[in-house]
Amino acid sequence: MLFKFYYLKEGTRIFDRTDLLTYFQANPNISIEKRGEERDFIFHHPILDFTAHFILSSKSAIPHLERLDPKYYDVNFRVEFDIKLPTYCVELILDIAEELAKIFKFVVYNESYENAVPFRKNALAKTFEIWKNAYKNKNEEEVASYSRIDPTSLSQIYNYILRKPKLEVLLDKNKIQISDYFFMRTDRSRTAFVCMSWDGNTPFIIPPGIDILYYSEPKNQKYIAMDELSSKADKFLKPIDGYGSIKMVDGKSVNKVKKIITKNKFAPLTVELKEINLNEILDI
Repeated sequence: MLFKFYYLKEGTRIFDRTDLLTYFQANPNISIEKRGEERDFIFHHPILDFTAHFILSSKSAIPHLERLDPKYYDVNFRVEFDIKLPTYCVELILDIAEELAKIFKFVVYNESYENAVPFRKNALAKTFEIWKNAYKNKNEEEVASYSRIDPTSLSQIYNYILRKPKLEVLLDKNKIQISDYFFMRTDRSRTAFVCMSWDGNTPFIIPPGIDILYYSEPKNQKYIAMDELSSKADKFLKPIDGYGSIKMVDGKSVNKVKKIITKNKFAPLTVELKEINLNEILDI
């Protein structure tokens, strides 16, 4: 199912379509497809791998247009994207949508509104959340096939993924492990566990939201709950200035953390976990 909203203008349907085309052509993450009388400006995020469609058509697609205040004119321009998208991704789409509204003085309409309204990003994001939760309630079997991470934690994960290239430059990825995420779940629950691995020797970054550390030293491999490790090694987990909840174990602390892991007992996993992909995780 797609979440949709529509652009209109007050008092006129005229706007400069050439400027709109120029705007989209300037974005390297947007491609253009023509389908009959429709022109689809397809935004694809190159890192987070999600898509949104900004569609310009030759005729109105607004359902029950006659119910809206006649001072608002349909400009035959709408936005569509998957109703299951995480909130963080939708915020990035709405950033583009908001800029378009400001440039071309568009107002916006969604089927749940009584009338067209000024574009307000927060209000439209809340509308999306209402639709997404309604979709979840009507499609429980489909949603149950996905794993889940709460919206705040998933936003932290996406934010780290986007900032990782800058960290690789700032900290020199050849000298310190700029850690990647991997994700796991059990068959008995939708809850996804956020994981990272460490070889026991290299200074490393601890991304936000980690539940499980996989200690991958060949002779002593094990899974460790990050909360349990943090309680024993907190003074060696140093925050990186300006990077929020991202922490680092530097070269001076590597052997100390390794000793804590090898000399202490940690609670063993009591469930069987299997690895899953990030695109198999929702925030609902």
